Amino acid sequence: MADLKDAYIAALEKKLAELSGIEVDQIKKNQLANAADEARAISEMAEYVASIQVEQAGVAQAGVVNPQIAAVYSHITAELGEERGAHVLPPMKYDYAALEPHISAMIMEIHHTKHHQGYITNLKACTEKLKQAEEANDVAAMNALLPAIKFNGGGHLNHTIFWTNMAPNAGGEPSGPIADAINKEFGSFQDFKAKFSAASVGVKGSGWGWLGYCPKNDTVAVATCQNQDPLQITHGLIPLLGLDVWEHAYYLQYKNLRADYVKAFFNVINWANVNERYDNARKSAGH
Repeated sequence: MADLKDAYIAALEKKLAELSGIEVDQIKKNQLANAADEARAISEMAEYVASIQVEQAGVAQAGVVNPQIAAVYSHITAELGEERGAHVLPPMKYDYAALEPHISAMIMEIHHTKHHQGYITNLKACTEKLKQAEEANDVAAMNALLPAIKFNGGGHLNHTIFWTNMAPNAGGEPSGPIADAINKEFGSFQDFKAKFSAASVGVKGSGWGWLGYCPKNDTVAVATCQNQDPLQITHGLIPLLGLDVWEHAYYLQYKNLRADYVKAFFNVINWANVNERYDNARKSAGH
């Protein structure tokens, strides 16, 4: 995982070199460490997974396996069609530069090839350790893996949704069923935009802003999640539209101005994808 972190910091420094000298000095002193937070978190999670010791069969303690472990893999399978452990980086459906000027090509490339790949690498390591724990019936070890499975599995799931939620020559106001649902729940698209933006900007530290579907009430709702916690596990909402507000997602372009990044995001939202997700979620819920 050290290579992942080094590659990310190297890319940051390359971009910093293009800025004015004053900005470079200021950013390097005050912001570079923050910009690498996700790479550091990925690295630390890999170390955590490696530190978990699986007891031999007959020695391990029995107990109840946390159902969230299976839920994470289930949601990944539903989104990507991947079986547990067979996780790969999904290809982008557009070029890294296709979302410019709203999101830069450098951000997109680092985000996809370094960060998303880092989650996948760690998830596969988690899955291998989980398999060992299951073979030994070591429930304590299985449950100890839950934070890493949620973090890395959630990172893989969330980013996969994020890439499809965006498209070149997109944005604007939605139409179709999702527009009707938004208007019904929030009063207008502008009211939804204000609530979604405020929630996303207001995420403490790192996390995600979401528009989700509630299958019980047949409604849509705005919610936030910390770190990489999956929306469905955290709030019971099916993800329709997600916005990554970790610093790595916008820092190179917007520095610490998260609100500007959130505003720019509305210029690249793929409402056709959101509509498709909404229709599928309603059908699955029997509505």
